[in-house]
Parts: sequence; structure tokens; C-alpha cells
Amino acid sequence: MPRAPALEPAAAGRLLGRALFLGAAFLMVAGDWPPAAVPGSRWLFPLRALAWPWLYIALFAASFAVLAWAGGLGVRARTRFDVLRPALAVVTVAFLLSAAFSQVPSLSWPALACFVGVVGFALAAAQVVEDEATATATSLVVAAAALCLAVRVIAWRLDEGLAVPAFHVRNNAWLGKLQLAAVLSLVGPLLLARFLAVRQPAVAALHGVGWVLGGAALQLLHARTASVAFALTTVVLCALNPAYRRRWVVVLLTLLAVALAVAALAPATFLELAASLLRFPHDAGIGMRWDVWRETLAMIADHPITGIGLGTYDDVAYTQYGTSGERHFFRNGWHAHNVILHVLAETGVVGLLAWGYVWYVLVRLLVRTWRHGDAQVRLHATAALGVVVAFFVLSLTEDLIASRVHASLRMSLTLGLLLACGVRQASRPGPAAPGPV
Repeated sequence: MPRAPALEPAAAGRLLGRALFLGAAFLMVAGDWPPAAVPGSRWLFPLRALAWPWLYIALFAASFAVLAWAGGLGVRARTRFDVLRPALAVVTVAFLLSAAFSQVPSLSWPALACFVGVVGFALAAAQVVEDEATATATSLVVAAAALCLAVRVIAWRLDEGLAVPAFHVRNNAWLGKLQLAAVLSLVGPLLLARFLAVRQPAVAALHGVGWVLGGAALQLLHARTASVAFALTTVVLCALNPAYRRRWVVVLLTLLAVALAVAALAPATFLELAASLLRFPHDAGIGMRWDVWRETLAMIADHPITGIGLGTYDDVAYTQYGTSGERHFFRNGWHAHNVILHVLAETGVVGLLAWGYVWYVLVRLLVRTWRHGDAQVRLHATAALGVVVAFFVLSLTEDLIASRVHASLRMSLTLGLLLACGVRQASRPGPAAPGPV
């Protein structure tokens, strides 16, 4: 039999680089290989070395190096994400200015380096997923990772008991319920859109089951803000895409059934959780946040132009403003519990305006894509907008993207990957949507 032709070195390099990229994306979204049992008491996982928390970053770095060598990555390569480059350059300069006038320069320069790394990662990821096959594979990998993470959360919560308050799920690398809830709600719109759009039953099932179990995991985590974000993005995506209603009616009914089933497992707990949404101004967590917001406003008043310095909030809040936050978070991720206030406090009006400009350009791109696209393009543009909406809903009471801390660096990189994938999906042509019933 004749031998199959050998791959050229450059082609083999591109294939290897994309494989490394997909492996890194899975580990990042799924929260690494399980470092412990999936539930708290059994099902130990082998290959514990794969739980190294920096493995996904090492794989991404290797992927980009191999792709650059093989010609699959380059400064001059053009992508649909390039419209953001001028805005990203502006915000980088603004953050550089904040670092130059920082209260704690030794913290600001590493934070700036992390921010530049996140920007570079997002631009590189956009180039990688520009390839059609890689874009499709990345969507599958992200769906599989979200499904894996949701299953691990559900297994852990059922094992420890739903009456126990949800704080940490230690079978993954995401830091506590807030980060877990955030990543599941951010991925949600992309999973739902792919479920509605694809025709292959197995692919649709992967995305649909991942989305439904992600919603169930949010319930089990008692994550109020993330549940609101998940529900809001779902309703908006379905309402703006009536051409797909034969599918989204089914999936909404399925999600409702799962929600009722989960609530039935611990009805008293979930009734209390629902009631807390109605009295949230009196919630202890909101009370703590009011104190933090007042401290943050004092920082803003004292440093309105360039802020206290990028990446310094978790130092300055303790050393200059006597925050009531736990000492454990000193230089370890304490934040303003609101992204806009956090950015304004650290980088001032200059930084906030530049940061807001990035989001303005992104939203404008997606809205224009939605207006001028066919049914499938509109669906994916809505999903990418859903990621943005979920991020800002979550950002009302948290700040999960302070990149100097590793846990927040993972969230920033994940957000960059999801936005790059969302913009790419929104620009791809596809088959017409199913007709109305």
C-alpha cells in the first residue's frame, strides 16, 4: 500500500500548536485536572501532577511559540478582533500612566505586565480561532470543559449537603463559589447559542447538556447574582432570536424542570435564597459591600486623575484607608466589589474612560454585526453580547479580573478567550435558521 504523504514541518507545527491550545483551553475553563476527589470523600483521580495550577499557562505559551514558528501566528495576521487593537492600545497607555504615578510601584508594574499579557493572549487567541476547524474545535472543548466543571460542582455539593453554605468546591482550581459561578454564567450564552445553531445531534447535546447542568450548578452554589446573569442572558438571547424558538422553548422547559428538581432537594434552603433576593438591601453581604464602596469613593476623591495605582487596591485599602476586610486578603486580591469602582480607584478617570472605550468598541462591533447579519450571525452576536452583559451584571458586586492575583488572572484569560471566540462565531457564515413553527 502506498504511504500517506508526510506532513510538512510547518503544517505539523500548526497541528501541534493548535492541539496544545485546545488542551490549555480545556484545563483553564474546567479548573485544571482534579487535585482531589470529585466529591469530597471518594473517586480519587490519578495523575495528580496534571493538577499543577500553571500547566494551562505553560501549554498556552508552548502553543503560541510553536504556532509562531510554524507561521500560524504573527503580528501582521488579521482577525475580526483587530477592531479592538486601537482601544486596547489606548487603555494600555492609560494603565501605564497609572503605574507611573502609583502609590505602590512595586505592585503596579507586575499588574501592568499581567494586563499586557492578557491583552496579548486575547489577540493571539483570536488569531488561533480564526481558522475554521480550530474555531469549531475550541467551541467543543469549551463546552466539554464547562460540562466537566458543572459535573464536578454538582457532585461536590451533593456530597457535602445542600444545607451547607457553599463557599469552596475544592475539586477544581477556581477560587470559591464566586469564581465558579462567574465562569459558568459567562460560558452560558455561548453554549446556548451553539446548541440552537448546530445540526449535529451529538454536538448539540454536548452544548445543551453543558448549559443545563451549568444552570443547575449555579443553583447548587446559591449564587444569586450569577443566577440573575444566567437567567437574564438566556431570556435576552431567546427573545432576540425567534427563528430558533422550536429549540429554545424545549431547552427553557428543560431548564425549568431541572431548577424545580434541584429546589426540591432542599426546599427550605432555596426558599430562603429566593427570599434573600427580595430583601437584598438588608443582606449582610450587601452591608459589607456598602462599607467597601464608601472606602473606595474616598480613594477616588483623593486620587481622581490617575488613581492610587494599577494593582494596588489590596495594599492601599489596608495601609491608608483601614479597610475592614480580612487581613488574609492584604496583597492577596482584596478588591472594591464593583469593577467600575475598582478601575476608577486604581487608574482614575483617565483609566476608566480608556477601559470603557474598549467595551464601547466591542459592543458597537457586535451590535453592527447583529444588525447586518443573517439569523445565525445574529444568534452568535447575541451570545457574545450575552457574555458582556453577564460580565457587567457579575461586576456589580464583585471584581474578578485583578490580574496580579493568579485566580483573577485565570478569570481574565478566560474572559479574553470567550470574547475572542464569541466575536469569531458571530462572523462565521452558516446554514439558515430553522423556519418558524
